[in-house]
Amino acid sequence: MIDEGQTRPPALSPSASLRLPLIENWLTRIAPSSVLEAGCGMGAMAWRFASRFDYRGYEPDPTSYGEAAARLARLGKGDVRNEPVPNEPDRRFDLLVAFEVLEHIEDDQATLRSWVRWLNPRGHVLISVPAHPDRFGPCDEMAGHCRRYERDSMTTMLRAAGLEPLSIESWGMPLGYLLEAGRNVLARRRLDKDVGTAGSGRFFQPPAALGRTVELALRPAAFAQKPFHDTEMGIGYVAVGRLAGDQAEGE
Repeated sequence: MIDEGQTRPPALSPSASLRLPLIENWLTRIAPSSVLEAGCGMGAMAWRFASRFDYRGYEPDPTSYGEAAARLARLGKGDVRNEPVPNEPDRRFDLLVAFEVLEHIEDDQATLRSWVRWLNPRGHVLISVPAHPDRFGPCDEMAGHCRRYERDSMTTMLRAAGLEPLSIESWGMPLGYLLEAGRNVLARRRLDKDVGTAGSGRFFQPPAALGRTVELALRPAAFAQKPFHDTEMGIGYVAVGRLAGDQAEGE
């Protein structure tokens, strides 16, 4: 049940709380007017975007969509739709975001190329993905992940989509390793159940009443990871790309 007030952001998972400072830094630098989110899940980040920007989100899972739509309805801002991002855009946005989504998609490169069609000239993409294929474990399997990524593979994928890579930063050192180990323990107990991609965004979400507590508790860990952003020590990447000049002119 959703019980957060209109002025209180919904609770983020611990991992999302660790990613948030990197995301906020790039939001400040990009300063978009409009944001499109692919795979908005239950809408915790959607709420944060819609409260500040012209926002539209897409979420194919009906249960997660229902939660996200209710949150935005309470906020009185934003638009979320119960489907994947369509291949053909009906408008353009300054920024496209997708957090922990591409690893679920078999043809991730084709999907990213289709998302780029929604960008304004010189628009940006801001995405997060799990890092290091050798860390693929029970939690990835339970969530329906197709892969994990290396920095080089992210760079290649951004460029193949017509994007100029601006930044690929690691997050999650050191606390993320403990969080991931805990998720793998829990996942081993659930792998015999039909979980998979559709509802993966609903797992490991804290109750709304604990959202502020989780955020405050993780602030030291979010600060501690800063020295490792440019290293390979972390459990995920936050990547930023800008629509390349030749593609932007072609739009």
